[in-house]
Amino acid sequence: MRIHRVSLRDFRGVVTADIHLAPEGITIVQGPNEVGKTSVADAIEMLITDPDSSTRGRVKAAQPAGKDVGPWVEMEFETGDYRLTYSKRWVRNAGTELTIVAPVHEQLTGRSAHDRVREILDETLDSALFAALRHQQGVPLGQADLAGSASLARALDRAAQGGPIGAVDAAESDLIGAIDAERQMWSTKGGRPNRARQELRDAADVARDTLATESAALNGLEDRIEEHQRIEHDLIVGDAGEPEMRDRVATIEAENVAIADRERTVHDLDQAAQLADSVAREATTASDTRTRLVDTLAEADARIADIGADEQRAGGRMDGATTTRDAAAARLALAAESRVRADAAFDAAAADAEHLRDVFDLGFLRERDVQVRTADEIITACDAFLLDCPLSALLMEQIDDAAELDAMARGRLGIASTRVRVTAESPQHIHANGDDHHLGLDEVVDVDLAPGAVLLLPGIVRLGVMGDDTAVTDAARAACHLGDLLTLAGIAEGGVLAARSLDRRRREEEARGESARDDRTQQLRDLTSDEMDGKIARAEERVVEYTESRAADVVVPASVEEANSARARAEEDRGAARREEDSARDAHSVSQQAVTALQTAAAVRGSLLGVVQEKADTDRVALEEARTGSPDAALDAAATRLRAEAVEAHDRHAAEAEALRKEDPDVVRERLDNARGAVERLMRERGDLRLRRERLAGEISSVGDDGLADRVARATDQLEAAEASRDDAERRGDAADLLYEVMMRHRDAAQRSYVAPFRAEIERLAAFVFGPGTTVDVDHTTLAVQRRTRGGVTVEYDNLSGGAREQLAVIGRLAAATMTAPDDGSAGGGTPVIIDDALGYSDAVRLEGIGAALAAAGRRCQVIVLTCMPERYSGIGSATVVRMEVTR
Repeated sequence: MRIHRVSLRDFRGVVTADIHLAPEGITIVQGPNEVGKTSVADAIEMLITDPDSSTRGRVKAAQPAGKDVGPWVEMEFETGDYRLTYSKRWVRNAGTELTIVAPVHEQLTGRSAHDRVREILDETLDSALFAALRHQQGVPLGQADLAGSASLARALDRAAQGGPIGAVDAAESDLIGAIDAERQMWSTKGGRPNRARQELRDAADVARDTLATESAALNGLEDRIEEHQRIEHDLIVGDAGEPEMRDRVATIEAENVAIADRERTVHDLDQAAQLADSVAREATTASDTRTRLVDTLAEADARIADIGADEQRAGGRMDGATTTRDAAAARLALAAESRVRADAAFDAAAADAEHLRDVFDLGFLRERDVQVRTADEIITACDAFLLDCPLSALLMEQIDDAAELDAMARGRLGIASTRVRVTAESPQHIHANGDDHHLGLDEVVDVDLAPGAVLLLPGIVRLGVMGDDTAVTDAARAACHLGDLLTLAGIAEGGVLAARSLDRRRREEEARGESARDDRTQQLRDLTSDEMDGKIARAEERVVEYTESRAADVVVPASVEEANSARARAEEDRGAARREEDSARDAHSVSQQAVTALQTAAAVRGSLLGVVQEKADTDRVALEEARTGSPDAALDAAATRLRAEAVEAHDRHAAEAEALRKEDPDVVRERLDNARGAVERLMRERGDLRLRRERLAGEISSVGDDGLADRVARATDQLEAAEASRDDAERRGDAADLLYEVMMRHRDAAQRSYVAPFRAEIERLAAFVFGPGTTVDVDHTTLAVQRRTRGGVTVEYDNLSGGAREQLAVIGRLAAATMTAPDDGSAGGGTPVIIDDALGYSDAVRLEGIGAALAAAGRRCQVIVLTCMPERYSGIGSATVVRMEVTR
């Protein structure tokens, strides 16, 4: 394909553009940002891909904003043996037009034109390669996806076999395709069994299941007959063994009865031993209780004596504590009186200090009030002047501008005026410019006469000045405008100077008023005038009220400093008095606590003495009564005897229990339970066997043979036929899979061989950029560069710098384009390379090298570069440059 011309109308922001491209070599389309370069590349893709009825988002986006028109694109190009002019309009007034110039003239419109172009491109253009060789602006410049290009694959295959680069045989047979078609008769593309093959497998599985079902039915009948015979035998054996099992049960039951009698004897001995223990414990407890009662009574007598001695010692301590407490109470009373006097002195000193502060604040407030009232007077006077002054800052600015215009007009009038000197040869009366002049003999007067002015010598001559009177008119208008403005400003005399003097006075009054407002605000601070008056009134009221409330003989300090000093001294005295009071109160509290503690201890001792005495009397009576009924020695002897009897009862129980243990009663009972269980199980099993025998007899009778053997034979034949069909399909499928695998393995080897020409072409172009000796490794399946070796250093592609990666990406596209370019130079062959705004990471040296690579590739293919940075491609010596300008 070779593109000769692309024209755009109303496409995005492009109003109109006609781009003529060189069919061979490199065309650089350059222009500033947003001029529409990317729109050219997008328009080519839309023209080829999207019918005029398309509603895709990119089609709608191509309509210019704010205009009710449809985007239009036309392209003149060659592809194969065809030369075409193809145009489309979308969205509004949509339509398609196609004119084929060669090899046979055709003219089509609408959908027929679109379909015809698609047919021609499918015949002559490798669409996958065309898409891969275009780099779009805004997309990272990565390696092109070349694996899907059939034309590149055929070109590399031919090159690997020694043919010329670019030779393409479109009619080359596709043996792998035929093998794959045969393989897909039995397998999916992924190599798994397909539906037909799976159905044969399923049919064999069904036949196998049927045979298994019929065989299972026949086997089941045979199994039931065998089981019926086994049950008959088991019933006979069970009937013979039942009497022996019942005899064994009777023997074990007799042993169990004897064991039960021995167990009752052991239980009775145990109860007797426990009763002896209980009686012995009661006797021992009574003896121990008698001993504890004697000991407790002796302890109570000793404690009563100790409490009496403590009472005598506590009496002396109570007298001393009472004396100390009374002295502390007297000290506390004196300290409290001193503290009251100190508080009163401090309150009086604090009140004096507060009063003097109020006096000071009142004076300060009055001074601020005077300054506020003075500021109010100034503000009122300034506001009155400014209200009466007709001259404003804006009017003064207009007067200055008018005065400047007036001066300029008068200057232009002076230039345009003519000065006339009049000399009276006899007494004369002259009228000029509205002025009268009386001249005596030989008297001279100079008069400036503007165009249109008149010099009149009454009765003698009227002289008019000819010329352009524009300056006169302008001067009159400027003077009139200035006069009007002065009248608005109230200036009757003095002109502009008087206006400026009045403006100075106005600015001074404004500044004086603003300064007075600032002073007023500063004095009032956050108060209003009424709040200021209220504050002064309240301060005066406090001062008068305090002065009247003070006693006449009390001298108020002369200043705030003296009052503060007196207050500080009073505060120190008050603090000392309070500390003394606190100390006295603490001493009184401690002494009172000591007295209270002694009183409490005395009360506790009295209560304790009463309790101990009462309990001792009670215990003494109880002891005497107990000894009357049973002396201490008789109680101890009874306890000793009963304990000995309890020991003897335990010994008899232990001997009998040991004899019973040796008989092992649990084993006898377990043997009995097991024997009885065996008899019961035998009876249950014989009943179950009889039921099972009857059920099996019914099943055998109802089923019978029922032709099961014939059905098993038929199922066997059907399984053999299904497995034969399945095995045949499996062999054919496996053969096709094997052949396909072998062919793919050999094709992979071929790809590894024919990738060499592509790698060589990349290395040829890379030498311009990276220098001689640069080599690359290319993946034989994706045709992507995997690593680059330069100067003996190998670097993986992903680890290269951004500039090196984008340079290799461009070189890869150029190599693919040159490999698929027609060797005979036919105009319609090959695929163009379109690069939109790339190489942003390349330095000047690499840009020069990439320019040489582009020039070398351009000798075999068409290269279109779209850029807003033409200096990047200044190193291409053979490029055609097309400049796009902003047309919107």
